[in-house]
Amino acid sequence: MNTAGEASTVGGLLLRSARRWPDSPALVEEQTVLTHGQAAARARTVARRLAARGVRPGDRVALALPNGWRYAVAYYGVQLAGATAVLVNTRFAPPEIEYVLADSGACAAVVDAETTARVPQRCPHWDAGELTAPGGEPGDLPGLPGLPGLDAASTGIANILYTSGTTGRPKGAMQTHANLLFNAGTVGSVLGVTAADRTLVVAPMFHATGIVSQLVGFGAHGAACVFQPRFRPADMLAALIEHRITFFAGVTAMIQLMLADPSFDPADLPALRTACFGGAPVPEAFLDETARRLPHVTLVNVWGLTEATSIVTCAAGPQWRKRPWSVGRPVPGVEVAVAVGGEIAGAPDAVGELWVRGPVVTAGYWNRPDATADAFGADGWLRTGDVGRTDAGGYVQVLDRMKDMIIRGGENIYSLEVEGVLARHPAIAEVAVVGVPDPVMGERVRAVAVLGAGQSLALGALREWASTQLADYKLPAELVTVGGLPRNASGKVMKKQLAAQELAARAAAAPPSATART
Repeated sequence: MNTAGEASTVGGLLLRSARRWPDSPALVEEQTVLTHGQAAARARTVARRLAARGVRPGDRVALALPNGWRYAVAYYGVQLAGATAVLVNTRFAPPEIEYVLADSGACAAVVDAETTARVPQRCPHWDAGELTAPGGEPGDLPGLPGLPGLDAASTGIANILYTSGTTGRPKGAMQTHANLLFNAGTVGSVLGVTAADRTLVVAPMFHATGIVSQLVGFGAHGAACVFQPRFRPADMLAALIEHRITFFAGVTAMIQLMLADPSFDPADLPALRTACFGGAPVPEAFLDETARRLPHVTLVNVWGLTEATSIVTCAAGPQWRKRPWSVGRPVPGVEVAVAVGGEIAGAPDAVGELWVRGPVVTAGYWNRPDATADAFGADGWLRTGDVGRTDAGGYVQVLDRMKDMIIRGGENIYSLEVEGVLARHPAIAEVAVVGVPDPVMGERVRAVAVLGAGQSLALGALREWASTQLADYKLPAELVTVGGLPRNASGKVMKKQLAAQELAARAAAAPPSATART
C-alpha cells in the first residue's frame, strides 16, 4: 500500500497535510473553518459512505456543486474511495450536463439544493450535506485501512474535466494523480506557496485553476482555501479583507472591477502579496494600472490548459513587467515548442502551434480515441491548438487560437458549439460566431446572422431562446444581421472579417436590442 507520506495520489496529499498541519485552517467558508486534520477526517467519512453506496475504484462520481467546503470534502472523499471525480460545469444548460453524465458513465451526481434542479436524473442524486456530515468516527489518521484511494496507481485517473469542443460536444480531459501531484509541486516551487498562505477560491472548482492549482495545490503545502460560491466584486473585496488573503488567483476582469469600485482602498489589503492571472490575454494598460495601485503585490501571469493539467508557463514580478507580451517561460520539467507544418521549429521567433511536453500532459480524452490521437501526438507532445512563438530566452507569447476559441472572463467558448445552437433558430438561415474585444471580460460573443426571408430577430429574443440550450456565458452579447457571410475560395467563412471594426460600428449604431453587456 502507498502511504500518505509517499503522497503518490491526491488522497495521499490530503493525509500528508493532515499529519503535518493538523490544526491549521484548510477549508474556510463564511463561519465554517475546517483544519487539515478535520478535512481529512470528513473526507475519510465520505469515502466510506461512497463505498457503502456501491462506489468502487475506477467508478466515476460527478460533482455538481457551488464552490465551498462541501465541494472540497466530497472531492477528497471521491479520491480516497479510489473513484474518479467528474467535475460538472454547473453553468452548463441541462442538456449539456446530461451529455457529461452520459459520456462519463457517472454512477451518481453529488448535488445540493441549488444544483439538483439543473442536473438531469440520468444517474442517482446524492445530497452533499448528507455525504459530508460528521461521521462520529475516530479522528486518528495512521494507516486508514480500507481506503482504496491510497492504493491507486499514480497513472490512474483522478479527474475528468470537460472542455468545450469544436464539434459542439465537450471532451473529457483525463487528469492523472501524477499530473496533479506534479502541478502541486509547481505551486510550491514556482509560486512560492507555503502553509502561511490563504487563497480565495473564486474561480469555479470545475475549472483546473480552482480544483487543481488551488484546492489540491495549496492544500498540499498546508495553505488555507477560502471559498466563495460565486463571483461578486463587493463580496470578493470583503473576503480579501476579512480573511487577509495573501494569494489571489483569477482573471483580470475580477481585479478590474475591484479597482473600479470608488470605495476601494489598496491600504485595505496589506496581507495580499501575490495576484496571479491566467485564462485570457492580459492588456498592458491593466498591468500598469494594477502595478501602480497595488505596488506591494507581486503580479504573476500563467498560461496553461486543462489538457496540460493547469500551469505550463509562468512569469512573475519584474520578469513579467519587462516582457508584458509574454506568459513566461515553461515551469521546470515542462517543455514548450513551436511547431510549423507539424514539425518543431528549430529557430526562435517562429510562429506556429504551441506544443507542450512533460508531466503536465494528461492521459487524453475520455472515450475519444480519435480526438486523443489528434491532440496527443508522438513523443509525448500535446498539440495545444494555440498559435504563438518563443524568443531566444524561452519566453512564450500566445498570439491567437487556432480553433476560434473565445475567452470571456476566463471561460472558454467555442464558436462552432454556439453556432450549432443558434443555427436552429427558426428565423436564422445562416450564422457565424466570433469573439470581439471587451474592456472588462476580455472578449464577448458576437453572432453574425443571415435571416430567412421576411424574418426579423432581436438580440433579447435570441438570447432567451438559446438560454435553455447554452450556458449563460456562451450566449451572444451582440447580434449583427447581414445579407451574406463572407467566404474564401474554399467556401469557409472568413471570421476575421466578421470581427472587423466596421461591423463593430454597425453594431454600436444598431437599436438597443442589438447589443447586450453581460
